[in-house]
Amino acid sequence: MIWFEHLKRVVNMKTLFILVYNLLIYPLLFLSFCLCPFNKKIRDGVIGRNNSLKVLRKFQDSRFKKKLWFHVASHGEFQQIETIINKIKESDSSIGIIVSFFSPSGFKNVDNRSIDCKIYLPFDTPFSVLRALKLASPEKIIFASNDLWPNFIFFAYHKRIKLILTSARLNHNSGLSSFVKNCYQRIFLSYFTKIFTITNKDQKSISNFIPQDKVFFAGNPRYDRILENLDSEIMKNDKRFQKKIFILASLWDDDNKFLFPYVFKYLDKNPEYKIVIVPHEISFENINYYKSILDENSISNTTIDSHSNILDLDERVIIVNKVGFLSKLYCQTYIAYVGGGFSKNGIHNIIEPAAAANPVFFGPNYKNSNQIDAEGLTDILAGFSIDSFDKLNEKVDWLLDEQNYSVTSLKGKSFVEEKSGSTNNVLKAIHE
Repeated sequence: MIWFEHLKRVVNMKTLFILVYNLLIYPLLFLSFCLCPFNKKIRDGVIGRNNSLKVLRKFQDSRFKKKLWFHVASHGEFQQIETIINKIKESDSSIGIIVSFFSPSGFKNVDNRSIDCKIYLPFDTPFSVLRALKLASPEKIIFASNDLWPNFIFFAYHKRIKLILTSARLNHNSGLSSFVKNCYQRIFLSYFTKIFTITNKDQKSISNFIPQDKVFFAGNPRYDRILENLDSEIMKNDKRFQKKIFILASLWDDDNKFLFPYVFKYLDKNPEYKIVIVPHEISFENINYYKSILDENSISNTTIDSHSNILDLDERVIIVNKVGFLSKLYCQTYIAYVGGGFSKNGIHNIIEPAAAANPVFFGPNYKNSNQIDAEGLTDILAGFSIDSFDKLNEKVDWLLDEQNYSVTSLKGKSFVEEKSGSTNNVLKAIHE
């Protein structure tokens, strides 16, 4: 009866984990409340979560024949399920769509008409979770990637709500934190009805401890969303090559330290070219920082807070002061630098500029996020990991050759197109 002993160990481990977790969650919540006055993100999250049950209570509505609850951590992970949500609503508007977010950046920046109820994920305590599930009464809960909350999953499973995981990835790193994370994943992935992985490697790894008929390779639905979101008026490669607008997107402080004064040298060297700057976090402080250093160096600049044809602007540098139309800007630019690769956070979305036929530059730290995309683009010379000014200069000069640029930009776009199509695979599971 080896299988029975194994089952007992798993069940005991689950029970033990939940008990320990619930002993820790209350002190952590208390700490969060204490930090509220000193950290805006924590404060926004606590206030938002405190209101979630009120929002769900107002949402109790019989006009929907059934409800689906999607949970994501952030704006980036929402992009992995956006096309799925849109297609569900297009096919049947009588299905109610609830989307919960963990981070304030996701909650504040997502504005999608297919969402019927948008909330912060309620506090992951037994009372809050059980109350939220009772108010929402979802038929299924769909998670994007790895933002898995123990009580939320545990009580949803025991209320016989089907759980589906999309864009699943395993942590393949070593070390104590990775060991704990792997144990946690092995425990809670067993609660899911179906699991869809981004890579074949993750499908095989998860199938080692989850029944194979529950685990499917589907790819990344975010690719479908990105291609769907591209501007239909994409500039042709030859026109991009003539105008040469260099976009610097999702910039953190570490990226600023790396890029400046390179930006000034680039503009001096190429007086007919322009640069677009997009901070990772839109704030008065960040916008003012860029305006100040540009003014000090007598470089003409302007800020925009809506999509426009940047070719019509006379200024050398355009600073973006609002989120929501970055993908449209990529359709006008020549090459892109995507930030995060000089910090512990890791690089941001490099597939979006690649889909719009931009060769993409990024810093050396991409193991923590978007590693698959980074390795895939570098392998085909559509993406470039850079760690010095000299390397950046070398690659930018290499792309001044029209043949090099044309081949590289088209390779990036093809890379995304070839990996699209996973949305339909996930939709079938949701409709079953």
